[in-house]
Amino acid sequence: MTEAAAETEAEASVETEAKKEAPLAKKGGAGRSRSRERGNGKATEDVLAAVLNMMEEREFDEAIKKLNEMLKDQPGDAILLHNLGVAYTEKNMWPEAEAQFTAAWDAQKLAKKVNYATMYGLATVLTEQNEPGKLLQAEALFHDFLEKAISQEEQGIPETYRAFTGLADNLERQKRWLEAGECWRQSLDLATAMFGEKSERAVSHKVKMDRAHRLARWQRNMRYGLWMLTLAVPLGFGWQMYRSEEQTALGQALSVFFGVGGSQNAANAELSHSGTAEL
Repeated sequence: MTEAAAETEAEASVETEAKKEAPLAKKGGAGRSRSRERGNGKATEDVLAAVLNMMEEREFDEAIKKLNEMLKDQPGDAILLHNLGVAYTEKNMWPEAEAQFTAAWDAQKLAKKVNYATMYGLATVLTEQNEPGKLLQAEALFHDFLEKAISQEEQGIPETYRAFTGLADNLERQKRWLEAGECWRQSLDLATAMFGEKSERAVSHKVKMDRAHRLARWQRNMRYGLWMLTLAVPLGFGWQMYRSEEQTALGQALSVFFGVGGSQNAANAELSHSGTAEL
């Protein structure tokens, strides 16, 4: 397989990883619905279970319709909002998914029952929209998600892996290749430990890491080249002004700066005087 083909395959694999939905939320966890507190939780859970089955069968249009109907009776329910965000994500409806994940996150913070899967889902859909402001917002969310995952030590390894993968994709979209390469390295290490060195994910991350490192070197060299060019142009212009026979104010100032203006001006004056005397 050629390098270009390997990179194309890797990009497709990473894109699939980036679009991977946040875990489906179920009743009884963070963001418990108010209807359950009123005593009709069993009926609500049965309906939600049916909706989750639809989503597992990839019947997202029906799931979206049913979740919206449920939200009319239970507005602001964090569980329903989260799962609606997941359904919109699977449909690549990024703005709609962002709205639902944001509403779910706000409801969870208000109830002080935060579900970090919602944070991951929100970071993912913000990244997919590929807008500068949203990429920065998503980056901050990925960092928070990563910090939470690492704090769980061994139990948080899968979430740590997902955080590094999402963050790497985000940084690539920002053209921050050096940081992206480091995140891909972390993803590669975790994928190798979890799935094996020859696994599809590990191979994909290796290709992405190598590409990021290569582009980071190119980006660094381009930056150095631009710096040198930016410095060379005014210096070259100033040198020409300094060397001219009839110096301008700028040329005189540069003569003083270089410390040889006096001798140069004296030499020019002597040559001019000699020429006049000969005539």
